[in-house]
Amino acid sequence: MKKKLFLSLICLLLAALSALSLTSCGGLAIKASALSANYERTATDTGEVTEEFLASFSDFSFDLFEGSLKDGENGLVSPLSALLCLAMVTNGAAGETLAQLEDVLGMEIEALNKALFAFSRTLTSGDGYRVMPANSVWFKDIPSLKVSEEYLQTCADWYDIEQFAAPFDASTVKDINSWVKKNTDGMIDSIIDEISKDTVMYLINALVFDAKWQEEYEKKQIKDDLFYNDNGTETSVSMLCSEENVILKTENSIGFAKNYKGGKYSFVALLPEDKNVYEFASSLDGEDWLSMWQSRSYRSANVRIPEFSYETGFSLKEILEDLGATDMFDLMRADFSPLATFDRGNIYCSDVQQKCFIDVSRNGTKAAAVTWATLDATESAEPLDPLNIFLDRPFVYAIVDNATGLPLFLGTVGNL
Repeated sequence: MKKKLFLSLICLLLAALSALSLTSCGGLAIKASALSANYERTATDTGEVTEEFLASFSDFSFDLFEGSLKDGENGLVSPLSALLCLAMVTNGAAGETLAQLEDVLGMEIEALNKALFAFSRTLTSGDGYRVMPANSVWFKDIPSLKVSEEYLQTCADWYDIEQFAAPFDASTVKDINSWVKKNTDGMIDSIIDEISKDTVMYLINALVFDAKWQEEYEKKQIKDDLFYNDNGTETSVSMLCSEENVILKTENSIGFAKNYKGGKYSFVALLPEDKNVYEFASSLDGEDWLSMWQSRSYRSANVRIPEFSYETGFSLKEILEDLGATDMFDLMRADFSPLATFDRGNIYCSDVQQKCFIDVSRNGTKAAAVTWATLDATESAEPLDPLNIFLDRPFVYAIVDNATGLPLFLGTVGNL
């Protein structure tokens, strides 16, 4: 009897642990149908981090950064999160939509897939530091939407993507926000409040960075000081004081790099000399950044870092359009046929958005980002009763070149 009771208790405990494993951090168990098991990685190529990838990633980073800047506001973007999300979007594009996206990202998508896969494998975690990207695709579970199996396999091969078919109702809102909260360690707890009736798909990347300083701050290294704001005011802050020895310089700035635990990642700061911070930030580009990093020097410097924490949220749509990716947002011109087809209309991207969070303190740095693309499909109107067009009276006619709409012949018939 005791043995049976013990086994029953064990079964109940295992069931409870199983239920907990399906529950997102602080959220509800995901109710959407998980399809990831149907698409395991089949590719054998592990790719490589090429010089082309380094240059294109850097260029894209500063294009994104410049486009997000707003005078008087703290800015924060995650180029990696944005790049991963847009790469997943690009894998579903064709024609001019594909060409524009590849131009913005700086590489053909097949090469970018391999380079991003190789780069993501270098984002390892260890004692005192953690970097973790996560990707997911959510699509509306309706007969009229047919998601390409080839597309889902590509995402599984290169992006280790979680795939969910969902009703796109209130439960899906909870599911998506729970997934986001879990995959940002609770730093970002939601990205959507409701789902539009036209929305048929979300492509989402979440990224977590959490690292302690390589050298912990002692109490005597933390001092009250003033921060002089861009608007002319002053703010009392806690300054983290240390001696660093990696010095960075540009034509108009000087800065430093400070290591996190493990030595794989560092905090980099640049102090502009003669420009305000927004003008200076706008002047940075990918090539200059890589050159600056490669020419860093080593000498002792006393540095102070204020403790700070804030979050940002913005749309990338206008930035991407300014960079040349316009067709993806156009209902009539967008071509996402390799991703999915919709029986009653065309699929297009209504928006790409990003949320970021950062906390720099005496203990280290915590940061998170979520970038998500919303794909809509506006349904065509219900078919009308057929018109009657009888050429039983004088009429005009034309023979037209369909590619241009130009008439090759124009005529009238008045009498027969």
